Amino acid sequence: MKVSQELSILFHLRYDNNNSEGKATICVRITVTGFPRDGFSLGYKVEPSKFNKDAGAITGKSAEAIEINNHLQYVKSELIRHYNLLKAIDATVTPTMIKNAYNGINRDKRTLLEVCDFHNEKFQEKVDKDKRKGSSMKKWVTTKERISGFLSSVFKMKDIPLGRIEYSFAEDFFDYLTLTVGIQENTAMKYVKNTKQLLKLAVQRKWLNANPIEGYACSYINPERDILNAQELSVLYHKEFSIRRLQETKDAYLFMALTGYAYKDALLLTRDNIVKFFDGEDWIVKNREKTWCRENVPLLPIAKEILKKYENHPYCIANNVLLPINSNQRFNGYLKEVADLCGIDKNLTTHTARHTFATTVTLANGVPLETVSAMLGHKSIRTTQIYAKIVASKVSQDMKSLKASFNLAIPESLLLNAVA
Repeated sequence: MKVSQELSILFHLRYDNNNSEGKATICVRITVTGFPRDGFSLGYKVEPSKFNKDAGAITGKSAEAIEINNHLQYVKSELIRHYNLLKAIDATVTPTMIKNAYNGINRDKRTLLEVCDFHNEKFQEKVDKDKRKGSSMKKWVTTKERISGFLSSVFKMKDIPLGRIEYSFAEDFFDYLTLTVGIQENTAMKYVKNTKQLLKLAVQRKWLNANPIEGYACSYINPERDILNAQELSVLYHKEFSIRRLQETKDAYLFMALTGYAYKDALLLTRDNIVKFFDGEDWIVKNREKTWCRENVPLLPIAKEILKKYENHPYCIANNVLLPINSNQRFNGYLKEVADLCGIDKNLTTHTARHTFATTVTLANGVPLETVSAMLGHKSIRTTQIYAKIVASKVSQDMKSLKASFNLAIPESLLLNAVA
């Protein structure tokens, strides 16, 4: 029976010469256009005269005929089902693949999107138990969407068996994200890194013998980071605005630059986060929203001054927060106005305040790297070392300028002695 333009399922008899009763075995033949046909025995032996070749069924209404015909119908429907499943994840489906799928051979072989679903279901359980952040869950959902788009666009497949993934998969995925979708290289590399982690999970679960993209280096380009120098910080501190939204934005930004808190962390600070710590000084004690690492910071005098200024602010009282901070989009928009009015020719964002704290405020003033890393709530000190490189680069630039102008001229007293 021809099921589709490609697939044909035919029931036929195989005659056994050594069968004394003259019965034949019912077999199924699977044909897919362009490939060698395959099939297998169904185990039933019947008299040839009772088998309708054209209908592919047993004639009559006996109990035996009903049982065999029901089974034949079941086999046909299962073969069609497996064909459709295989077709959905692989452009190439052979009769042998259909037979193996029906017989349970390689049934445990997983696909990449199946691994995505497994991982994301487990991750969602952790989010539900407050063990992971919902924002991180969104990134994994997006990772699956990016992989699915890549498979559809490049491989013309809805999914891909793990066994068909090769090293080139990572390179092609990165090219697709950057060249076709237009994603920035660092962001694209994060999706490749997440895919690498999914395949590592597949290896750990023994769904895959080895990670085919394990050797792919997920390298990142360190972006140019705008930071404020001490003079620019001073201008920002002393500048007063008559427009309330700009004054509040400036103060909130300055507070972030003096504590290292990211926008989300500063936004959620409450009075409960300020404590008298072991040294008798005022500290902010909390976990960082992004990494959930401790991010305890002693308050500098100017930071305390800013908090004092807003302790009776209606918005802060109503929402039990320390600062009247706008939405991220508005906040960054107001920062551009603040920078223009202060004569600061830099793109101020919620990120530059954190970078300024790490460099101008702390590292440049001799605060050890380990201390800065702890205050920033970094999981690894390697993350903090990026800021150390920025400081070293600034020192190098300053020294080059100094070399061009520095000179030890001969004192006049020595010149007079030489003449005498």
